[in-house]
Formats: sequence, C-alpha cells, structure tokens
Amino acid sequence: MSGGVGSSPARVLGGDVSPQNTPDSGGREQFRRYRKRLSSVGLFGVAEDRKGSPLPFGGAFGSPAGVYSSPQSLPDASPWERWDSAAEDLKTPIPRKLFTGADGGGLAELADLPGSSVRTPGSREQQRRVSQTPGSQTTPVVLKVVKKEDQQEQTDSAEESFTRFAAVLDATFQGHLSFPELMLQYEAVCRELADLVREQASETHRVTEDRLMRQKAQMLHGEAASWSLIWHLFGKSTEDMYMDELDNAPVTSEEEACDFIASDHNAQVCSRIVQWLESLASKELDYEKKHKGWYAGSYAQKLGVWRHTQTAIRKRTAGVVHHLDPDAPTREQAQLHPEDQKLEESLLEDVWKLLLAGRLEEAQELCRAAGQPWRAASLGGCGELGPSPTVEAWKRKSRDLHKARDRTLHAVELESGAGHQRRLWKWACYSASDSIGDSTHESKYEAAIFASQCGNVKRMLPVCFSWEAACWALVRSWLDVEVDLHLSSVHGSRGSQELDGESRGGPEQWPQQVVSQQPRDLQALFQKLLTWDLVNENVRRSCKEQQRLIQMDLMLGDVTHLLDSLRTWIAPSQDMTERSRSHGHPQMIRFGAHLVLVLRYILADEIKEQFREKLGLIGDLILNTYAIFLFTQRREELVGIYASQLAPHLCVELYVHMMELRENESVPVKYKIFKAAIEYLPFISEDGTKGSFSDIVTRVLSKSREIRSDSQVLAKVESLGERQQTVRKAHAVQWLCFLPPSSLQNVEMVRAELLARALEYSNLLFREYSLSSLWRTPEMPVGAHVLLGHLAEPLNQPTDALLSLDQHRVQENLQEFEEWREYYACDALFRNWLKIEQGNSAVPNNELSSDEYERAAAAAQQALDAAYSLLQRNNGMWLAGIDDIPEDDEVPDWIELQCTGMLSSSSGSSLVPDATVCTALVDALHNCGADEGVRRQLAVRYLAICHAKGRWIGAVDVSVNLKDPSFVDIHLRCAPVKSDGLGTSTEYDGGLLASIMAYAVKGELPHFRAGIVLELLRLDAFYATDGIGQVQASYIVQGLCRRCCLPELILRTMQVKVALAAASVEIDEDECDVLELVASRKYEFYQLFSQRQMQELLQLERRARIFSLEAQEASEFASDSASPGQDMDDQ
Repeated sequence: MSGGVGSSPARVLGGDVSPQNTPDSGGREQFRRYRKRLSSVGLFGVAEDRKGSPLPFGGAFGSPAGVYSSPQSLPDASPWERWDSAAEDLKTPIPRKLFTGADGGGLAELADLPGSSVRTPGSREQQRRVSQTPGSQTTPVVLKVVKKEDQQEQTDSAEESFTRFAAVLDATFQGHLSFPELMLQYEAVCRELADLVREQASETHRVTEDRLMRQKAQMLHGEAASWSLIWHLFGKSTEDMYMDELDNAPVTSEEEACDFIASDHNAQVCSRIVQWLESLASKELDYEKKHKGWYAGSYAQKLGVWRHTQTAIRKRTAGVVHHLDPDAPTREQAQLHPEDQKLEESLLEDVWKLLLAGRLEEAQELCRAAGQPWRAASLGGCGELGPSPTVEAWKRKSRDLHKARDRTLHAVELESGAGHQRRLWKWACYSASDSIGDSTHESKYEAAIFASQCGNVKRMLPVCFSWEAACWALVRSWLDVEVDLHLSSVHGSRGSQELDGESRGGPEQWPQQVVSQQPRDLQALFQKLLTWDLVNENVRRSCKEQQRLIQMDLMLGDVTHLLDSLRTWIAPSQDMTERSRSHGHPQMIRFGAHLVLVLRYILADEIKEQFREKLGLIGDLILNTYAIFLFTQRREELVGIYASQLAPHLCVELYVHMMELRENESVPVKYKIFKAAIEYLPFISEDGTKGSFSDIVTRVLSKSREIRSDSQVLAKVESLGERQQTVRKAHAVQWLCFLPPSSLQNVEMVRAELLARALEYSNLLFREYSLSSLWRTPEMPVGAHVLLGHLAEPLNQPTDALLSLDQHRVQENLQEFEEWREYYACDALFRNWLKIEQGNSAVPNNELSSDEYERAAAAAQQALDAAYSLLQRNNGMWLAGIDDIPEDDEVPDWIELQCTGMLSSSSGSSLVPDATVCTALVDALHNCGADEGVRRQLAVRYLAICHAKGRWIGAVDVSVNLKDPSFVDIHLRCAPVKSDGLGTSTEYDGGLLASIMAYAVKGELPHFRAGIVLELLRLDAFYATDGIGQVQASYIVQGLCRRCCLPELILRTMQVKVALAAASVEIDEDECDVLELVASRKYEFYQLFSQRQMQELLQLERRARIFSLEAQEASEFASDSASPGQDMDDQ
C-alpha cells in the first residue's frame, strides 16, 4: 500500500462527552445523536450527480482499499467496467474548508475576537508548551471544534482534480514549462491537496472517517515527496553542484569537502538525497508554523536556563546536581530538577528537528535564545555550512567567491595542519555521543545531536521514528564519513589505520571509529533500514509502503524494478495468485502515469537505452490504464494528452473503444472526446510514431459497419429501420461532422478533410440503407434520416475548401449525396402518404371527413410530384457514377462484391440459413448469371493466380455469418471486361455482379424459395489485385441501387397515382405519364425492371386507367343527369 495506509488511526481530540457520564443519563441509546455523516471516502469521493458541483479529483482517488479488492477490480474484469462498479460506493462529497467564515458562524466568528486563537492544540506537546510559558497568568482555553448539524456540505471546484495535473503536463509539452518545473508543480499540487485533507480531518469525524482522511493526506504527502526526490535527482541543475574553476586549488578543508561532493558521483547522489530529506522536514515545519502557529524552536527566552535546578541546589535537594555547568549531570551522575529536565528534553528534541530540516543556523539561534550558547557553539565545529557543504550553500555566503573563504580557518589549518581541527571536533562529538544516552536520566536526543555531527549512526537511530529521519541519519552519516575519508587520504593522516576492539582511538585515527557503521552502498543502506535492530519498527513497516519502495528504486536508479513494481500495483497480470492485495488504486495509477511520462523525457539517452523497451511497454500499459480511468470518471477531455503518448496502435484502440461506448451519449459528451483527440493527436501521422485522428476515425467507421450479435433485424411490423446496426452506423458519421476548434492549425483544411470523408462514408451507408428499406411500409428508414441530420449543418458552411481537395472524389461524392437526399425526401413523402392512407382505411368511408380525404390527396400529390421530378432530372441519370480504370498493366485481376444480409419474407418472418440453404443460394446465384456468368465466373488469369497460391476461391461463395448465424455472407467474383471493370462504365447498371445481386434483393432468385428477399446490412464492391489490395468499385453498388431503387420508386409512384385516380383526383397525363417515362428510350428505365416488376407496373397502370375512366364516366353521368332537370326548369 502507498504511504500511510498501514498507519494507526489518529487520535480524536475534543470528543463528545458520553451521555453515560451525565447524572440524568438513561442509557447510551437514549442520548445517541443522529447526525449527518460525512463520507468515509472524503475529498476524493465520486459525486452521484455530476451536473452539480464536481469534486476535486472528480472520482475515486483515495477510496478505501477494500473497494478495489473485489473481483471486478482484478485484471480478469474489463478495466472499462472496473471503475464504474467501484464508483457506486463513492458518492458523498467532502465539504469545503470550514475556516472561511462564509456563513458567519463556526470558528470564523472567533477569528474576529481580540486575543483569541482559532488554532486548537493538537498534541500533548503543544499543550505542554502553552502551559509552561512563564508569566502566563491565565489558563489557556482549549476550543473544541463542533460541526453544526445543519451545516451545508460543499464541494470544491472540478478544476481542483485531474485537470490540474493534466494542465501542468500540457503546458510542459507546449514548451511553457520545463520538466524540472513540472516536477515542482506536481509536488506543490500534491501538498496543497494533502493540506486540504488535513484540515478536513481536523474536524470532528467518526473514527473510521478520521483514519481514512489521514491516510489520504499521508498518501498525497508520499507522492509529493516522490516528486521532490525526482527533482533533486534528475531535475536539479548539475551546473549548480560544481564549484567555479579557480586559478588556485582549494585552500581549506571546507573547500576541499565542497569540491569532493561536487566531483564525486556517489557523494553527489548522497548530497542530493540529504538535501531532499532535509527539504521534506523543513516543509513540515513550515506547515506547522502556518497552520498551527508553532513549530520546533518556538520557545520563550531563557527556557534553557535551569532555574528550578538552581533553586534545588540552594535548598540542597537530594539527587540533584551540585553544579550548573553543562557537564555536571554526566560528571556527577546526577539529574536536573524534573521540571528543568522536561524543558531540556523539549529543547533538545526541537534542536534535533531543526537539524533534520537542515536548519543549522536556526538550531544554533534556538540554543542561544534558550540560554545555552555553549550548545550553539558545539554545533558549529565545521563552520556555518556544516560538515558536508554544498556548492549552493558555499556560494550563498558571498557573491564574491574569494571573500567566501574562511581566512580564520585557513590560518588555523596553516598552523595545525589541514583538517586537524575538523577531525578533533568530530572525534569530540563522537566521544560525547558515545558517552551520553546510556543512563535513563540522560537524553537520547542530546546523544543524537552530537552523533549527527560525527556520523555515529547507532546514537541517531533510537530517536528516528519516521522513515525520512532514519534514512537521513544513514545517508548523512555516510556522506560525512566519505568526506572525512577523502580529506584523510589527501592530507596523509593516520585515518586509514584500523582500530582494535572497543578502543575509541584519537582524533588522528578519525574517521575509523565510525567507518564500520556505514553501508557499502545504497542497497546496503536500505537493507539496514529494513533489518537493523536499532531501526524503529514503524520505520521498518514504512519500508514496505509503495511510495517508499518507489523512492528507494529512484535513489538506486533501478528503473527496471520500479517499472515492475508499478505494473504489479496498477495492472497486475491475470495469472497472479496473490488476490488479497489491493490493486489499481486510482491515486497510484495517476502517479504512475505521470511518472513514466517524466522518466521517458528526463532520463539520459544512454540510460534510457537500457530500459527503452520496458519503459515503452509498461509505460504504455500504465498510461492506457489511467486514460481508461479518466474516461470512466467522465473526464474525456483529459484523455487526449495521455493518449498522445501511447504507441500508435494503443492510441487508436483506446479512442475507438471510447467512441463506441459513448456513441449513444449527448452531443457535448461526444464533442469532448472529439476535441481532445483532434487537439492532441496529429491529423495524419507522417512518420507513424504516433496515433493519428485519421486512423481513429477510419477504424471507427470500419467497426461501425461490422455485424454484431445484437444486431437482429426487427420485424417490419414493429419498426423498419430502427435497427441497432443501422443507427450505430449513422451515428459513427457524427465524429466527422464536429467543427474543429479554431485554435487548430489549418483548421479550414481539417474541416474540409473531415467533411469529405463524411460524404464518402455517408454515400456508402445511403446505398446500404436504400437496399434494406425497399418494403412499402409507413416506417421511416431511421438510419438514413439520422445521417442526413448529422450532415445538414456541416454542408450549410462554405464549401470552398472542400472543393479544393484533390482526393476523395469530392465533387462526385457531393453530387451523389444530393441525389440521395432527394431520393430519401421522395421516400419520406411516400411513407407519409402511406401512413395516412392506412389510417383512413381503418375507418369506414362514410365516417371520413372531407378534410381527411383532402389531406390524403394532398400527401399523395406531393409524393407523386417529387418522385416524377427525381425521375426526370438529368435525363434519368440518377446515381450514374463513373469509375475510370485504365486498360494497362494496372488493371485489376478481378472484381468482387461482398455483402452480408438476412433472408426474409414480406410477412416479416426470416429464413435461418444452414448448409442446405447456402447450397441452394449458391446455385440460384449461379443461375442468375446465365451465359455471361458462365463465361466470366472463372477467368483464366484468376484461376492461374488462385492455383499458384495453392488456394481455391469460387466465383460464388455463400456462408453463414460467424458472428450472427441468422445472417449470410455472400461473395461474388468475376473477371473484369470492358465497361465492367475495365475502362469507363457506360451502362450505369453495375455490370454482371450488380445484376446477379439484384435478383436476390428483389426476391426473384430462380430455383429458390419464392418470396424470399435478401435484406442487405453491409455491401462492398472492390477492384482486387493480388499482392496489392482492394480498391472501392463504387459503380457496382451504385448500379445495384439503380436496378433496385428506381423500379421500386416508379412502382410506388404508380401506386400513388392509382390512389389519386381512385379518389377521383384528376391527373394531367401529359405532365405525369409514368408509363411513357419507363418505355422511353431516352431514359431506358425499362432495362432496370425485372419481369415481375414490369407485370406489377402494367397492372397498376391498368388500375389507374380504369379508375380514371370510371371517374370520367361518373362525371359525365352526373352531368347528363343534371341536364334534363335543367331543361324542364327552363320550360
């Protein structure tokens, strides 16, 4: 688990008094308070209603570990479902800070009172400091924070969550921030959020809530510490670590130590680790000062003067020292007065904390302020910069490098020898630390303070209760000893002589007294933290925390183990047997994703080469997991920046899956996905190193046309066209119809490119929709009208940039789209009239009003006029596309038509295909080809290619669809000939393949079950060349649509004409002679009709003529009947 998960629950201060302690209590249940409970998830809970105030982190960060221990969180469950299932338990938001005083109540009122303090003492040490302040005349009042019952819970802004991390990363990729600045920004964000959780945890919560919130704060602090370590190791400028070149060599031991740390690699790494640990402790002190009003060293003057002991000496109290010099307790083996002993222990503890924070000067000032200047002097034996000075600290002493030299130290070393004073002081500190702390009355902090100046680890570890403190003690002592060994070797002292037994040796043997306590390397150092008996148990437990393991791997430079650990915690393999641990914690996923990104950019090339493959594979796995998590948390707008760093195939797969899952969402949600993708991904990847938006939409459009097991065709009596497959294909085009953001480069060309692809794909769908909606029913083909709706707004924009494109056959596609729009307008008018007609037929004629008759007649007239106009336009060249294939060496080997459809009847029942049905269908399709099919079904060159490849592909293949057994897959192939696969197609009827397929679509297959038609769901035609690939042969599908749609449109027109004639509506035959139009050699529509369709046309024409004659005779009869009566009236 990450930092702090295994820590003990925090102490609850200011708790309510139990009702059992009150005189009138009648039992616990009687006085139990039922109040609104804060979420156990706290700051990182998922709000159930996202339309309200979104949460900081927007989702499941900081959720209880048990949530992710369920089987749904493990790899055998889909990661797209894992987070959604976990989010059900994370719904209650966390309140805002309660110290703002927005409602004028609570603690905000106390802040306005003179002399009052809003801070509540949070520990016994803090209360002790207040109570021991001399001159205090009043008893400090401890204010208990009580949450109001009706306090309104509020949530922080959504920008407080994932957006902040993504924004920093985006600014870095845009060049506004460097990666070192990114590390510092991430550290600041984590600390700010951790402090916010800390403040929330300071309120009155139940025990479980309090513990969880403190764990979250600890986890965020651990993450902030890791980012700080990364900055110190990789982001901190190396140039600052080296001394400027001087004319002369270093002249003092201080300069030599500084030069050694800057030039030696191991010493430099240790120095950076020490600076990192000291910065963590220093920031913790700053936090205490800012939020609690006190910190280590906040003492009144002269508290280090032993006044109680002085009084006890005067009174000759037994067991108390007889003198007041600093060495009296050790020399006399006596104790100070208990009150002075407590103050002394507190002083030493604060001095130790300041040393941990690297605040040597502040520790010395504290000792002087407390009345112990001798102790301040004992801390400065190596000067103001300490025993292991850095270049930064040395340069801060003065801008002039020569003035920074300590002339006093130089003079002393010229007289006594270089480094002699340093060795003498360190030996004295070692002797003091080794002598103090064994007795119960001696302070372990005092021993640790002296030990920190000489590297005596055994005396420091007993007071190191945190992992940071213990690590600082080991690394700092190791660094100091390495510096001392270097100085000894340079100046030829006797420091290399080994000591025997328990002998302390003298200063000339320094640092052999502490060499045995130091580790050989960082690996041995961390092993000491884990196994050494002197290490506190809490420290050993902390070594197993996730952030501590990450930090140790970073310090060791073991990137391989770091990546393996991240993979185990974030996305463990499916064959792992350890299921009890919590995997995939959201906060760890977020940290891991940003960590691998930083490592990819900051590692030196020679180091990165060793881990390039693993950093790519595991990094992509972690980034992909985090992107999925953001998607499940409804933060689609943030996915793009992380998806852009994935491998091309993973990036494309990620967005394809996201778009599929959001295909039924609202337009704003889908636009967020579109905008993130087109902003952060290249439109077309020139070098193939990144996933492109073009590849994504190509895959989305292709997958939308795939047959799925849930795409069952509904019965026509329910809703023709409202099929999941049909609507899904139409919605896929919407990704191409969004307006790109204006900040995008070449936005007009990108918009034109998207629209060109939308037109091309839409025409492909229009062809399929037309062939699957030939039934004469009132239900509209929903997919086609959804498609028209998506393209309505983009086509209203200026099309200059669109028409300037050289590819995609823009002009042809735009013309075809307009033709389809007119066709579906006619289709809609016909179905509208048919719906009215069926409604009227259900009512007796004598009950129909004249308005209903007129309404039906008006709808019929509109449908008739629109259809006749379409048939006459462009001399009947509707959908007469042209494909030019040169007659040279690039001619295709064959032409091919592939389709998937369902065998159904007009009653709505379907024929389930099996082997027998497929065989019969193959024979029927062969027969449809007649003599030409026999001649072209097996071309000589095609057979030669097939046999050369050792495979056999028949001219007609029919099989049951693998994904849905209710569908059949049909493949038709034939050799190309002139005007049908070679050169320009002049017949506009699709050639042989279209003529064969037209029989199946019209339900007129010979030697097959009568009345069975093929409803097409997918249809493609190609020019195929072996070894090269396939190219769309749109003329075949367009010709098939002409063969099927135009005859059906004419038959519908005749049906409307019959209805008008039956209603005695006069029709101008000169303006609407459908039969003449079909028979005309100018239009040649008769070639598109089958024998059955031609018979139906003639029957409808006959009925229309009969109704017209009957109406004419009735009109003449009525006129004749009225004439005799008029003549009699005239007489």
